Order: sequence, then structure tokens, then C-alpha cells
Amino acid sequence: MRSRGATRDLILDAVTIVAVLLMLVPIIWVFLGSIKPEPDIMSGNPWPTRVTFDHYIAIWNKEGFLTALRNSLIVGLVVAVVTTFVAAPAAYSLSRFDYRGRNLFSLMILGTQTLPAVAILVPLVVIVRQLGLTNTLTALIFIHLALGLPIAVWMLKGYIDAIPRDLEEAAMVDGTGRFGALVRVVLPLIRPALVAVGTFAFVLSWGEFVIALAIVSKAEVRTLPLALQSLFDPYQFSWGQVMAGGVVIALPAVILFFIFRKQLVGGLLAGGVKG
Repeated sequence: MRSRGATRDLILDAVTIVAVLLMLVPIIWVFLGSIKPEPDIMSGNPWPTRVTFDHYIAIWNKEGFLTALRNSLIVGLVVAVVTTFVAAPAAYSLSRFDYRGRNLFSLMILGTQTLPAVAILVPLVVIVRQLGLTNTLTALIFIHLALGLPIAVWMLKGYIDAIPRDLEEAAMVDGTGRFGALVRVVLPLIRPALVAVGTFAFVLSWGEFVIALAIVSKAEVRTLPLALQSLFDPYQFSWGQVMAGGVVIALPAVILFFIFRKQLVGGLLAGGVKG
């Protein structure tokens, strides 16, 4: 019996290692390519003969790159903050209040996650053009909010469902109103989930490409993924610069994960556990 259990654990460990390697190898390959001289990249040598940061310097000095970096930061931070502030009371309403249409509203929120962004791309572009918001960061912010809010509300609802109602009722008996119970009792308890939702919203907005490509054409409004696309110049093309741009785009997500890894893991898991 023990032998069978040990064999099963060994197989699971091997599958896990293979899965991790499949995810890490492309990332490591891109990072190594970003610090290789161009001849090393073209030769296919997996290890650089020398380390160089010329590719990072080149994209940093490229016209419009810093503007794109600023635009992505503005859009991502605004989307993360607004998503967190709007999703928390919305999730609390779905979790704690009984009113007509609540189940339908929950079903609609969940149903939006079955639609790929490409399916609603044309209507979004038409609406943005009719509102005169083409080539604006405002349009990107509102669209990213519309795409990220449903999953954020659903994540927070699961977490709030796991919090005993007795804690809020005790606070309200002591004189705290419903809003006070939300702010003083619920929000501190779901802090890991709030961090997870904010981080998720930022990463989703930071790396979004298709919608930005459809509604942005001016260089001064480009986000970082669009700036990375501009590196694919048919006349002056550099794989090293493209890989360096990929590392720059991936870096904020990696940094956020290492800073908030405990909150992220707790926020993503606790919502699925009933207390």
C-alpha cells in the first residue's frame, strides 16, 4: 500500500516538474535572449558568450517607449484601484442582500466570462467611435474595467460568502451600520482577496493588446504592448530588442507576485472555502 502511494506521489511530482519546466523554459529563453549579443541569438547558442544590456538601452531610448510605459502605468493603476473599490461593495451586495433580480444579475456576471474579448471587439469599437473616445486612455480604462469587473466581483463574492454573518451582526448590535460593518469588519478580513483582485486587474490591463490595437492609432496614446509591436520593423529588426521588450512587459507582474505572493495565494484559495 505504501509502495503504491509512493509511486503515485512520484508520478505527480514528475508531472508537476514537467509542467513547471514547460512554463519556465520560454521565459528563461526570452530573458537570456534579451542579454545576448545579436550574433549569439542568430547562432542559436542557448548561453550568451557575453552579457550585454544594449537591447534594453536601445528600447529605452526608442522614441515613444517611455510614453507607452507611462500610458500603461496610468491605465493599469486606475483600472486596479477602481476595480477594487467597485467590486467590493458589488460583491457584498450579492453575498449579503436578498432582492429581486439578484440571481439573474449573478448569472449575467458569470455569463460574461464565457465570452471572449474578440467576440465583443466590434461593438466596443463602434461605441468608442460614436462617443468620440478613439485614441484616448479614457476609452481603454473603461473597456478594461468592463472586462475585469465581472471576474473581480465573482472572486470577492466567494470570499465574502465564507465570512460568518455573525461578525457583522455583532458589530451592528454595537451601533455600527451596514456600511460600517462592511468597512470595519468585512474589508479587513478580505484584504488578501482585495490584493489578488487589484493585482489581477492591473496585470490584465497591463498586457492587453487586441482592444488597444483596435482603438489606438496615435503614437502618444500607445500602451506598452503596442510599443512592443512597433519593434517588429521589417527594415531594422532586432530579436534582442523584442525579447528585452517582452521582459519589460513581464517584469511588473513578476514583481507584484513576489511582493504580494502570500496575499495572492490566500485571496485566490480562501474564496473557494466555506467557513
